[in-house]
Amino acid sequence: MREELDEKLVAAYPELYRNRFAPMTQTCMCWGFDCGDGWYQIIDTLSYALTMNYRRAKEDVEFWTKNLGKTVWRGREGTQEDIDKALKKLEETPCPVADQVKEKYGTLRFYINSGTDQHYNYIGFAELMSGRTCEVCGAPGQTYPIGWHSTLCDQHADENYGEQAAEYRNKTGVWEDD
Repeated sequence: MREELDEKLVAAYPELYRNRFAPMTQTCMCWGFDCGDGWYQIIDTLSYALTMNYRRAKEDVEFWTKNLGKTVWRGREGTQEDIDKALKKLEETPCPVADQVKEKYGTLRFYINSGTDQHYNYIGFAELMSGRTCEVCGAPGQTYPIGWHSTLCDQHADENYGEQAAEYRNKTGVWEDD
């Protein structure tokens, strides 16, 4: 992935990619996002999903801390109990840390240090989406097992594999104008 897209992801989701520049003895994120630019949107959406509950819990703590003793809604004041509840929720809402993001066998692989079932469901869905999305440009695509497996749109498959791509589409019943 291009450096500018890498930087955008790290800046937008610092809690998820906090090990991006850690040494290789600690994480595989030191190699960055080892996939094509075409999967940027999938990774960005996945990153949002993986961090949203944590961010909301963190915002609740900040809100109640800022509004302690102040009227916040219909005459109700923020209390220490509100802060304590928000802190408990934040403690129970983990934010995973990405360990590695790469392409393997033509699809995205996204590894985290730990997570909830919901986190792993999001990751599984993103990995499935990558198998239908051109890794180069983000257009609809399919996985071509020609040499190194790659998920590509027809145009990029033809550019990379020439006649072999067309032969593969003919063999699998996937036509260029589908």
